[in-house]
This record gives sequence, C-alpha cells and structure tokens, in this order.
Amino acid sequence: GALLSFTFARKLTHSLAAAWIAALAFLFHPLLDTVCYRPMPDLSEGVWGGAVMLAWWSTMRAQSRARTIFFAALTGTTIFILESNRITGSFMVPVVVLATAIYFRHRFRWLLAAGAVCLSLYVVEAFFYHQLFGDWLHDLHANMGNKGAKGTSAIALWQLPVRFFVVLWKDNPIAPFYSAFAIIGIIGAAARARLLKLTKPGHENLLPIASNESGTEPQLLGKILLLWLGVLYLEYSGVPQSFEGGWNPLIRDAVRFLCGLLVPLSVFTALGVVTLFRACTNGPRLRRFNQQPALQAALALVALVALIAGTSRDYFDLGYALKMRQYMAGLPAQTKVFTHPEMRAIAFLINTQKAESFQWQTPNTILLANKTNETAAANCDEFWYAHKLAWLTTRKLLEKKKIPAKLQLASYFEEPQKDWLMTRLLTRDNTPDLVFQRHRKPSDPAPRIFTAAAPELATLIPPLPAQWTQATGDLNQIFWKIPEYFRGQYARIEIQATSEQVEAFTLKLRFLKGSRVRADYLLKPYLQHLPSKSFFVFEIPADADQCIIQARIAKAVKVIKIEDFRLLLQAPPTDAPQAAGL
Repeated sequence: GALLSFTFARKLTHSLAAAWIAALAFLFHPLLDTVCYRPMPDLSEGVWGGAVMLAWWSTMRAQSRARTIFFAALTGTTIFILESNRITGSFMVPVVVLATAIYFRHRFRWLLAAGAVCLSLYVVEAFFYHQLFGDWLHDLHANMGNKGAKGTSAIALWQLPVRFFVVLWKDNPIAPFYSAFAIIGIIGAAARARLLKLTKPGHENLLPIASNESGTEPQLLGKILLLWLGVLYLEYSGVPQSFEGGWNPLIRDAVRFLCGLLVPLSVFTALGVVTLFRACTNGPRLRRFNQQPALQAALALVALVALIAGTSRDYFDLGYALKMRQYMAGLPAQTKVFTHPEMRAIAFLINTQKAESFQWQTPNTILLANKTNETAAANCDEFWYAHKLAWLTTRKLLEKKKIPAKLQLASYFEEPQKDWLMTRLLTRDNTPDLVFQRHRKPSDPAPRIFTAAAPELATLIPPLPAQWTQATGDLNQIFWKIPEYFRGQYARIEIQATSEQVEAFTLKLRFLKGSRVRADYLLKPYLQHLPSKSFFVFEIPADADQCIIQARIAKAVKVIKIEDFRLLLQAPPTDAPQAAGL
C-alpha cells in the first residue's frame, strides 16, 4: 500500500519528497489503526484497489500492443481478486469504467478485454464454489445473509454524502491533521486540474502537480485520482442494500470500511503537506531549504516521531495471545474441551500443537438451551467461549426480529457457577471476551453473589425494576470506591432487561489506582423485547482502588426496562494451568 501511494505521488508530482510523504502517510493513516493487526478485508481492499488503478493506468498509457495486452490482463486479474476479497471490491468497476469513458474513450476496448479476463476468472471461482456447495453464485448468496445488519437502517438522503465525515476526524490524535491536509491536497489538485478556478497567475508552482513536456499526464492523473476518490467515497456512503422503509445503505458508518480510499487519501494528504510547505517557504526560502540536506533530514525525523507518537495504534502487542498460549500449554494432552467452532479456531491459531492434542466438542451454536449440548458439556473437562462470537448468530437474529420467544440460555451460561469455575479471563482490546472454565471441584469455594440491593453496590444500582429513556439521557460518571475484597477477583455481571433495540446501551468501566488507569472495559449488553439475561465476565485489577462507571443510551432507543441485576465474585483459582518460559 505504501509503495502504491509512493508510485502515484511520484507520477503525479515528479517529486521524490512528495512520494516519500505519501508512503509515510499511508503507513500511519488513522484508517489503518483498527485493521492493521487483525485479518480484516478492509486493508486488503485498499491495497488491491490501488493495484487495480495502477494496472488500469498502465493499460491506458501503454505505448505498445504487447504491454497493453499484459496490463489489460493484469487489470482484469486485480479486479477479480479485489471482488473476491470482499463484495464491496466491485465498487472499483464503476471507477475504471467512468475514468475510461471520460479520459480514454478511444481505448475502451482494452477495458472490455480486462473485463473478459475478470469474468473468466469469476467463472472459474463460480465452478469452484459449485463443487463445494452446489451453488454457482455462493459468494453473492453468502453476502445476502448480512442484509439488515446493524447500522444499515433507513437514512435520509441528505445524510448519505456526509455520514462518514465524523469518523474521519475522530478516534486518533492525528486524524484531524490528516483530514485537513487531504482537503488542502484535494483543493490544490482540483485547482491545478482546472476543476476549480483558484490559481492566480504566478502561484501555479505552489501546487505540487508536475508538468512534463506534453503538459498533460500529471494533470490528467490528478483528475483521475479525484474521480477515484470521489466516486468510491459516494459508493461506500450511498449504495443501497434495500429500500425497506427508506434508503438502507449497504455498509454502516464504521471507519474501517473507508480503507478502500487509503491510497488516494494518502496521495492527497502528501499533496496537502507539500502545498502548505511551499506556501510557507516560497521563493528564496524554498531554494535555501532545498540546499540544506541536514535540515531536511531533521524535519523528516521530527515528522516521523510525531506520527509514531500521535497514532493511536499499538506496536508489537500480541494482546491476549501469549496468555492464552500459556494457559493451553499448562493443560494435559487429551483434555476434553467444550466450546464453539470460532473459539476452537482461535485456539488452533494460538497454539496449534497443543490444540491438536485436545479432544474437542464443538457444536455450531452453544448459547441457547439444547439437551445434546448440555450432555456434551457435562462430559468435558473444560468449557471455553468467546463472548461476542458465541452471541454472534443469536444477536443477528435478534436484530432482524427473528426470535419472537424469550431467550432460554443453556445452563452453562444461565447458572455457570453451579458446575463451572472460571480459570482464566482474557480481554481483547477493551472488551472482556475470552472465558476459560473447568468443572467445579467439591473443594472449590462458592462464588459470592451480590444483588442490586447489596450495600456494596448501593450507590451504583437504582431500585429495581427501573426504566431508562431518552429523556433520562446518558448517565453521569459514577465514582465507585472498590471494596478491598473485590480487588483481584473475577466478576460476572448479569443484567435482566428489555428493549426494542438489541444494543440499547453501553457500559464503560474504568478501573484506577489513584489517577493511573489499570483497566478499561466496554460492555455491550444484547437485549430483546422480552425479559432476557445478558452477562459479562471480567477481572477486577488487584491494585485498583476506584472505578469510574458511565452508561450511554443508544439514539434510537425509546425505553429500557431493567428488571434485575446480579454480581458474582470468584477468586482466581490457585491451580489454574501455568507454563513458564513463554
């Protein structure tokens, strides 16, 4: 991705400095913060989209028939890979079609040739899917199952073009600077391409788009980059999945979905930086700067340090992986593990050799009551689950209102303390998610149970039952002094509540020692229109002396009815699996 950004900036400006800035802008772009460390298709979409445009540009500018054929085939291949990566990869097709129709109409037949290559590869893929599933269009039909996902409800037409604006400016200290530089670069490129009349005589050199002998190629590439960014953004923002009750967008307004724009955004960010720099150092000052390589190197180092310090992503952090690997290594071979397929997959990723030595019971769904699952769990030594993934299918059915009856959780989720003992809790990001349990022994102490009326929780929980509405609004921060005997304990929160909105509210817990943050947890209960239980487990830091609690209600929620609350405390077992030297 950085190389593609470098290449486009170099072609556009003929400036090595601008090219390096574009490469760095890509590597540290805030859009990457949530996708660069996990196998999400968003980053791939941005990189393969850039590869499509570079192959297409090379096809349109090729000077020989052989090179044109080669790059046309490469264009078709990269488009196919982009669409196979994720269905929204097909958004690049209108971009290249429009760019060819507007700027290279005489070479449209070569785009058709690229399309023929793409179609041929798609037929091969369809044949492969037909062999596996008996469905030629499995990739399309599989994606249709996501219809009606959260964040894709009907939206006003005027909001479509601007619904991603906020996410481009938040969640990262350097995001506003990136956005500001990109806007400057876009305006500058549009002015130099004569799409905006902002250039005054004598000021053309402020805009870092190069001129060559023909005087057309860089300006033309600037127009194409603008078209690429604009069309793709409008597609991400506005393409509908249905018209049930209004315009329902295909994708929700999560920042990661914009990763397809990474390459053009990085190039325009670099253009903005160079444009602003030239405006501040025009004339003799710019010439003196160009003659001082030491000053240039120092400025580049300062910029790099600022990017590293300003980004919100973590570096070289394996998160829960080492702790989970340690836990697995401490278990004997032939351990019988009851879990769901997604958690089993995580285990094989973390410690393949050890996972192969276990005996697995992995029914497709384990959340709801099922006699077969209950029997399988009772015959196993360990019970593991990833909270979010265990709820995933049920949560989606709740969002689509396809579960009319009250949820009846399996006994190992409804009352796990009766037969199971928590042995390890692991957090992914700020979400307490991975739970490891073993069968309870007669010698294991029973957990302590606190209701909403318990004196320890008197300042936290209102008298129940209680109602919470939009008129009530978000709850102000509550400062809770943690009792001594709560510290270092495993905690399980159980909430019995109802709401028409599945994710009706969030609960943020910040554990502190003095002013130092020891742990941050974000809890998202899943509710339904009938009374049902939602639960979370997490570890209270042993040295935390206070907790800041804040609850936020979702915008679409009318009312939340909270009927019951329990807190279960259990000390971490001293005989939990350990493995040294990992």
